[in-house]
Amino acid sequence: MDHYRLTHEHDEEREGGWSTPEEERTFLRVRDLLMEMHGRGSGSGIYIMPVQQGMQAAGDRSGETYGVDGWAVGEFTASGGQDLAIGPWLDQVVEAAREAAR
Repeated sequence: MDHYRLTHEHDEEREGGWSTPEEERTFLRVRDLLMEMHGRGSGSGIYIMPVQQGMQAAGDRSGETYGVDGWAVGEFTASGGQDLAIGPWLDQVVEAAREAAR
């Protein structure tokens, strides 16, 4: 399946747009984060995952746990994953991760 067809099918299911302005802003922030990391040429990627209070932090070997129910956005490198930002609201966490990645 080509990119156009995937996009076209998605648009039909969602009636051609985002359901909220917040979803659109979040998507654009994720795109900006990916593009900035690509521009650095660091060969790294990102992860976005829901987290719960008490859950072991990603890539943390010290046993540290998350202190909030919400989201973690981090960076994957050859040496593993590292959280860039954690918080309850996805759009804010993505923006904070973008700032931390600079």
